[in-house]
Amino acid sequence: MRNSKRYLEFGTGGSTYLAAKFGIEFVAVDSDRFFLKSVQKKIRDDGLARPVGQSFHYADIGLTAHWGRPIGPGLNSPRRLEKFRRYSDLPPQSLEGGRTPDFVLVDGRFRVACVLKALRALRHERGWTIAMDDYGDRPHFHVVSEFAEIDQLVNGRMAVITAAKPVSAEVLDSAIRKYETELD
Repeated sequence: MRNSKRYLEFGTGGSTYLAAKFGIEFVAVDSDRFFLKSVQKKIRDDGLARPVGQSFHYADIGLTAHWGRPIGPGLNSPRRLEKFRRYSDLPPQSLEGGRTPDFVLVDGRFRVACVLKALRALRHERGWTIAMDDYGDRPHFHVVSEFAEIDQLVNGRMAVITAAKPVSAEVLDSAIRKYETELD
C-alpha cells in the first residue's frame, strides 16, 4: 500500500487509517455505517483528515451485524438483493478523472464480486494490484483464480493479484452476476 497513489478498499479499518497516515488518496467502502463513521472520526481526531483525496462510501445493504454482515428479515427480497449487487460496484469517486485505483484491498462483504468487478475495471490498465483477504482460508474464494493470476499468498491468507487472465467479458460478467449476492 505504501507505494500506492490511488487506493480503493472494500471493508474499512486499520488499512484506511494507514492510507490516511501515508497520505495516499483513497476511496473506502463499508457496509457498516457506524464503523465507517468511527474510522473517519479516528482519522480526523489524529489530524490525518484531508479535504481532498479521502472519500468514505457507505454501501447500504440494509441492517447489518458485526463486521457488516447482513441480518434481518427479507435477506432474499428483490430490494435487498439489489442492494447486495450494488455493494461491489466500484464507487464513481474511485474512477474520477479517468483515473483508476492502483491498489485495491478486498476485505469486506461480497468479496468474490468485488475482486471480479475490480478486475473488469482494471484488466486493460497497467501497474495495479488487488489484495483479497482470507483467500487461503476460504475455498469458495478460489474461483477468483479462474479470472486472475494469484501471484502470492501472504501468510497463507491474502491473495495478491497483479494480472487478469484472458477471459471474455461475457464470462466475467456472468461470474459477477453469480457472486454479487454471495455474502462473504
